[in-house]
Amino acid sequence: MTPIDEPGGNTKDPLILPKKVAILYSDVKREYFRTEQEYLSEEGADLYASEVAKYVGKMGIDVTTIAGDDQLASNLQKFEPDMAINLVDSVRGIATLGSSIPGVLEVLHIPYTGAGTLGWSLGCNKFLMYQLLQSSGVPVPTHQLVMSSSDAINPELRYPLFPKLNYEHSSIGVGKDSICTNERELRAKIKDLVTTYKQPVLIDEFIAGIEVTASVLDGMNTKVYAVQRKVGESGDDVVTFDTKWRDYLNMSYKKYEDPQLKLLVKAAFELLKMSDYARIDVRIDAAGRYYFIDPNANPFFGPPKETHATYSMILDMHGVTFEETLKRMFYNTLEDARVEQNGWH
Repeated sequence: MTPIDEPGGNTKDPLILPKKVAILYSDVKREYFRTEQEYLSEEGADLYASEVAKYVGKMGIDVTTIAGDDQLASNLQKFEPDMAINLVDSVRGIATLGSSIPGVLEVLHIPYTGAGTLGWSLGCNKFLMYQLLQSSGVPVPTHQLVMSSSDAINPELRYPLFPKLNYEHSSIGVGKDSICTNERELRAKIKDLVTTYKQPVLIDEFIAGIEVTASVLDGMNTKVYAVQRKVGESGDDVVTFDTKWRDYLNMSYKKYEDPQLKLLVKAAFELLKMSDYARIDVRIDAAGRYYFIDPNANPFFGPPKETHATYSMILDMHGVTFEETLKRMFYNTLEDARVEQNGWH
């Protein structure tokens, strides 16, 4: 391990850099994915991992990139890293299998960034996350989980309603037809989602207002950096798949500061067993009330200029460089591993 100065200039408590880092990325093949949207949301994962590797290498660290495939364990054992940056979003195109990657790393005793098996599994079930948040006082929209378009709709739900895939992030399945103003539109959208993606659908009461997305960085202490985001000149703030992945340069961001929001985001981060970093989307209505709509452990991660990763772009807007982000994640990961190794709880 190599000591470095703590970000902010505190040389009394130096950070420790790893000597060897493995960057893990999704093994992306078109035949793994049910739909084009799922494939496009992960296409180029190897290239994005390489961009992260360039920054790690500049720190004097021996770094390599490794695919999250059936050779993962053997390749990790050959390289023998001090820690891993886990950028794997799916295994064989299935998001819920992503929890197997932390499992492999745990078995091999390799410290890693991001959520563990429990946090990852929770993050693949929006309905369950909603229940955990709501039971602990973190506000979410009034909602219902349905398995098919023929399920009875709770009559207490008020239109417009917003159906979305229960297991997916990355705005997969979200389109201009996602805000449903009546039952006919709602059932048509649910039928399309269930038929295409073969998974349950979570129905939200749509919260008219603005959308804020908050990046969480858990280093020496947990920091929250929030922005309001809009799409295009119209100021639309519903991020569809197309605006997120095909027209992302047309999105604008503005810093959003509120201590109460930061407290709620930190609470959600802890409740959902997230670790190191996360990004959480929140709707705010005209009365200023918050509604948490999409907590995302292990969000798309990479240097902002090269990858346009929203998470890193938000931190960069707040003056946190990608290099500092990496250093804080290295510190957090290795410190957690040291505490666990010493048996401190």
